[in-house]
Amino acid sequence: MNDREVIAVTDPGRPRPRGRRPGVHDTRAEIVTAAHELFSTLPFDRVSLRAVARRAGVDPALVHHYFSGKAELFLTATAHVSADPVQVFGMLNAIPPSRHGAALVLAFTAVWDAAGRSGRFTEFAATMLAAPDLTAGAREFITRQIGERVSQLADPDERSLRATLVLSQMLGMAMMRYALRMEPVASMSRSRLAELYGPTLQHYLSGRLSTAEVRNSSPGPRP
Repeated sequence: MNDREVIAVTDPGRPRPRGRRPGVHDTRAEIVTAAHELFSTLPFDRVSLRAVARRAGVDPALVHHYFSGKAELFLTATAHVSADPVQVFGMLNAIPPSRHGAALVLAFTAVWDAAGRSGRFTEFAATMLAAPDLTAGAREFITRQIGERVSQLADPDERSLRATLVLSQMLGMAMMRYALRMEPVASMSRSRLAELYGPTLQHYLSGRLSTAEVRNSSPGPRP
């Protein structure tokens, strides 16, 4: 579907036709703008794709055409990054559970290291911290769209805690790499990051969490 739509004249008194709108529009950009406005004023879970479509003045089918779901639209509208968590976590389907820690690092950096996304995480983090409403939306997004998927990779014992610990480590790594640009983390290869951070994430996913045994490297999966 071409974003540049054919100019047409309509009667404003008639119901809005379904599908493409008349006039020359960048429909995708208008949807993103509408989504940003809604996510800036409402929590993530209270913004629906239909509400975004109404605000943008388009048929809901067009929102589904450009975006796989609300999660991808949220990231696009708030960080200018198209990354559907379902697809990102799909990378882990063929990975053995004992390598999920390293695989999470590789999947995460695959999103933020991609060409044209330099500085996007910094912008995303700054926006979240500066706007209370977006902060609430980001928290809801991280909890529901990312945390719940990470928890499915974790040992059933204290699954929610494990997912939170993994996210805290990944976000800390991202701040060092993308926001603070601290070396050598900032310029380190993705494979080296996975090698270094992977064991810690693996420990959070499947290692023992008793205070006597928590370490910065994984003791291996629980027996």
